[in-house]
Amino acid sequence: MATDFRPQMTSRISGITVRDDLRWRAWNGCVADLWDVRCEAGACGAYVSQAPRLFALLGDVGDGGLDIRDAAGRQHRLDGVRRFCFVPAGYPIESFVDRLDGLRHLDLHFDIATLAAQSGGRFHPCQFLSPRLGFSAPGLSALASLIADDCADDRRDDLYGESLVLALLVDLLDLRQATGSQTDGGLSRRQMNRVVDYVRANIVRNVSLAELAALVGLSPDHFGVAFRTAVGKTPHQFLLHCRVETAKDMLVREEASLSAIAVDVGFSDQAHFTRVFRRQTGQTPALWRREQRIQHGPIRMAPVERAELHPAFIPSAPASFNRQIAT
Repeated sequence: MATDFRPQMTSRISGITVRDDLRWRAWNGCVADLWDVRCEAGACGAYVSQAPRLFALLGDVGDGGLDIRDAAGRQHRLDGVRRFCFVPAGYPIESFVDRLDGLRHLDLHFDIATLAAQSGGRFHPCQFLSPRLGFSAPGLSALASLIADDCADDRRDDLYGESLVLALLVDLLDLRQATGSQTDGGLSRRQMNRVVDYVRANIVRNVSLAELAALVGLSPDHFGVAFRTAVGKTPHQFLLHCRVETAKDMLVREEASLSAIAVDVGFSDQAHFTRVFRRQTGQTPALWRREQRIQHGPIRMAPVERAELHPAFIPSAPASFNRQIAT
């Protein structure tokens, strides 16, 4: 049974036109849009959705694909193998069409509150906060194709589509019995990978212990002990470690100031960044950058023309991105 959930998306596109009428279905906790579009040379788009969504590239794309740029300016590729992007609510992305005259794709917009209630707590809101851009998943490909067929046909009972969406989410969120080997901390390797990936994807936020514990279905106290036993760091110490590692890459690759890098990786200011960086590396960020560039030289990234986004503040984007689109 469909709810009153209506996803809202701000988009700005160039060189993209719809070939056929939009096909869509609304189920309990999800709205699915099936698009068939024509693409001109240099076609691109910029998108911000108010609900988390899964983008699935359908059909044969040959040697072409989509280049996706995330909120931090990193590049990701969608092609015949890597067909999926999971985009959290409020997370801005840009897409650039590469050697495609047209494309067919499916957008699944998720109503987190409804899904959490419907699943009896198996789906937690924090599981929908990490972007995953340009990944492959054979199981998801089969389910996405079935959902697309249901949108195009529009003759089956709602229970069919809702069942497909639930099966897709179980696969996407990796909700299954942990059968892998256990770490010394009592967490499975699958659980550890999920937590580590989540922390790395959310370094700009102060991720809570309860939030991480919910990812693996443990109490905060149990999770805190298990994580420290397995990793040798508290979750907060590990978050700071990830921030410093990301900052190292930015220090080498970018010309940004230390204060801008500090904010972009989640530190409150440059002084806090410097204290943590020196504690972990024995050097200040400025000295570390200078020595790295003496040894290896700066790595230059090829500039890419940015698509224009509507002025807006995106809470989950790095501060430098918000400054850029708000001016």
